[in-house]
Amino acid sequence: MNAVHFRTGKHEGLWNMAFDKYLMELVRVGRWDFVLRTYGWEPACVSIGKLQNRNSEINCDLLLRDGYHVVRRPTGGRAVWHETELTYSITAGIEHPLVSGSISEALRKVSMPMVNAMNILDIPVSVSSSDRHRAGGPRMKSNPCFTSHGKWEVGTPDGRKLVGSAQARSRGVFLEHGSILFLNDQMKILDYLPHTTSTHQKSILAHHLKEGIACLREFKPDLEMLDLENALHSSFEDVLGEDLQYSNFEALNGERLNELINECRNEIQEKT
Repeated sequence: MNAVHFRTGKHEGLWNMAFDKYLMELVRVGRWDFVLRTYGWEPACVSIGKLQNRNSEINCDLLLRDGYHVVRRPTGGRAVWHETELTYSITAGIEHPLVSGSISEALRKVSMPMVNAMNILDIPVSVSSSDRHRAGGPRMKSNPCFTSHGKWEVGTPDGRKLVGSAQARSRGVFLEHGSILFLNDQMKILDYLPHTTSTHQKSILAHHLKEGIACLREFKPDLEMLDLENALHSSFEDVLGEDLQYSNFEALNGERLNELINECRNEIQEKT
């Protein structure tokens, strides 16, 4: 097996999604068997799911005017505000032991190293095998990711959501994105919902984004991003049963990555 870990630091949303697409291509041709990537966002960015209608989920013009960014993920799921968090991506062939099987089985398998990483940090967490939609169903418009708790997503024992995740499978390659919150910035997305969103709906969403979310620094105020990256690295090594080699992401900068950045730019300009 050939497993690597990229720590890419903070980048713009387009670069982040283009890099993960590039990793999918490289896994597809056999460059690596398994890739863990950990990263951040600068400036703050809203990402929407692969199949979402941009204009139904976010007021992009206002978001961009205020200096934030927006991007479409190659994974599913719903809108997420990315700011004070650590994001991870997992890329592997669909037959890799950690991600193989049904969607539910893959979700369960991948949640285990997340739980183990939290245990390393002495942060109490739990997972559930059922979905919980706090503010309408999964197809409700203008309903951010962190208002619901999906199957096997990592939360706290009192039922709050700590990690938001989404998956995709494309031409033999698995990709999962996940946001692990250090602070609860998710309320900010309410300022950028479409103008058609009612005051009543915003009030409901505000309640769930405030009461239904947990963040790492409420348990460990001094926790740093590097602490979590190290815990994830160690946990994935244990689950994989092999060393997870650090790799230099700058070696992948080049023409193909630039092409994928332009592709991501075009995708977010489309409504669907």
